[in-house]
Amino acid sequence: MPLTSAPLSGAARATGLSQEQASQLLAEWGPNELSEQRRISLRSRIFAQLRDPLIIVLLAAVALTVATGDYADAVVICVVVLFNTTVGVVQEVRADNAVAALSAMTAPAARVLRGGTEQEVTSSAVVPGDVLVLGEGDIVPADAALTQAAALLIDESALTGESVPVDKDVHGTDPHTGQLQAGTVVLRGRAVATVTATGPRSALGMIAASLHPRQQQTPLQKRLAGLGRVLALVTVGLCLLVLVLGLVRGQSLETMAVTAISLVVAAVPESLPAVVTLGLALGARRMAARNAVVRRLSAVETLGSVTVLATDKTGTLTEGRMVVERVWTAAHGTVTLTGAGYEPVGEILTTGRHPEPATRDAVREVLIAAALCNDASLIPPGEADAQWTPLGDPTEAALLTAAAKVGCTPDELVRTHPRVDEVPFDSIRKRMTTIHRTPSGTIEIYLKGAPEMVLDAALLNESPASLEHARKEAAALSAEGYRVLAIASGSSARIPVPIEESESGLRLLGLTAISDPPKEAATATVQACRRAGITPVLITGDHPATARAIAERVGILTGADATMPSRVATGKELAAGQIPDPTQVR
Repeated sequence: MPLTSAPLSGAARATGLSQEQASQLLAEWGPNELSEQRRISLRSRIFAQLRDPLIIVLLAAVALTVATGDYADAVVICVVVLFNTTVGVVQEVRADNAVAALSAMTAPAARVLRGGTEQEVTSSAVVPGDVLVLGEGDIVPADAALTQAAALLIDESALTGESVPVDKDVHGTDPHTGQLQAGTVVLRGRAVATVTATGPRSALGMIAASLHPRQQQTPLQKRLAGLGRVLALVTVGLCLLVLVLGLVRGQSLETMAVTAISLVVAAVPESLPAVVTLGLALGARRMAARNAVVRRLSAVETLGSVTVLATDKTGTLTEGRMVVERVWTAAHGTVTLTGAGYEPVGEILTTGRHPEPATRDAVREVLIAAALCNDASLIPPGEADAQWTPLGDPTEAALLTAAAKVGCTPDELVRTHPRVDEVPFDSIRKRMTTIHRTPSGTIEIYLKGAPEMVLDAALLNESPASLEHARKEAAALSAEGYRVLAIASGSSARIPVPIEESESGLRLLGLTAISDPPKEAATATVQACRRAGITPVLITGDHPATARAIAERVGILTGADATMPSRVATGKELAAGQIPDPTQVR
């Protein structure tokens, strides 16, 4: 069901910048684009390959073999150098082309107010001071400060790793709630915002800049460089010694010079660079078959020296899609819902078995209420996308999916129970109420929201003991990393006036536990890392309890190290140096 909200006020819709002002600011601040690394020329790539110490030794050997007239050996060494250089350059060019093909996380277009008129411009033309007009599905093109928002919900997972969307409001107590960052997505609502930073000065731009660190030598490169220097020094020293000994024994200078040069050529391992390059190229090819892009061949060997693997949670270990995994009712306890993603396919299970009809009916009642008190929708697979796609809040989409799993089609529910009024969700109340007319003509009231705001005697007609029991269940589910919603309902002979009167005397239906579940392959991958001697560490921007729950499910935290602080860390803790070396904490 589409979101219905009042139009944004005229006070927020200022005239915006004029075209002349926008042009001046664009010239002053530059285009709203992420800074990119300077494109490396082919000549620079070739020179970088030839600068390797072992290759330099080989080139010196070529000069010496030519000087002695051994042209056959000179040709062989040249072929080795050519092979090594060609393979290295080709791999780098292919990898850079693959990385360049990944589109930047910026909006291709943006709606702005220019001269009092709303118009669409390319995101690169957005400048500081522009007034942005944002709606559901828009990607925020630049950092901006909200001037007005209507039921605004933002997906910030690309920047923070937080899988749960964030409510934004102009009047929030936290300053962050009034700020938007480039690259985030509007999941629900509408807003007007003033641009504060663009391009490399935006949050996304600073992250992009941090992804281009100064290149350092890999362990293999350091060892080969050391080997090359040792070979050069030892070979030259021995050859000088042979030259001197020959001259002392009365040999001619010409004879001993040829002998010394021949010894230099014989001591150089012409095949070593080719063998190393071929081995690395085969490793890069095997990784490419598993969808891993290797930008530099030498990086392949670095993977063999890894001792600690730091991983993100959202979309890396997890599916990046919200799923209702558990439903609790006071009379029947907790049941588990199977299935993955937003595909409405799954089962209800109690301790691994199908539940009794009474339990199934109670769960069905909870999910019907959650599906009706809902502003999201699900888009079936089509030509453009082979999976079910959520439109709106992912949490609400997960509730629709769960309802479909118990045989309640959201579209059919909306048709038979049309919404006649509502009290929209906001970040202060943390709950939402909708009023529906049933086929029999009665009025049904459905409410969902955060347990701490719903499990209240002022809203629910439940005993203090029942409310306390529900609070304990909600706390237990939250401690396991779930996002918990409380669902309630009520009946009325008429539409309550004022509408706020509907939020009293309701009946608690139950609790839903929602999470971003781990990928099927995550546990096996973590175990493979452990067997290889690699210590996995989860670096997260999500809530610590949620992160620890996922870490336990995939095996990053086990019984032996579940209390170790170095296994799960937030970005702030890592930046402040508060996390000990995980390889030293046993």
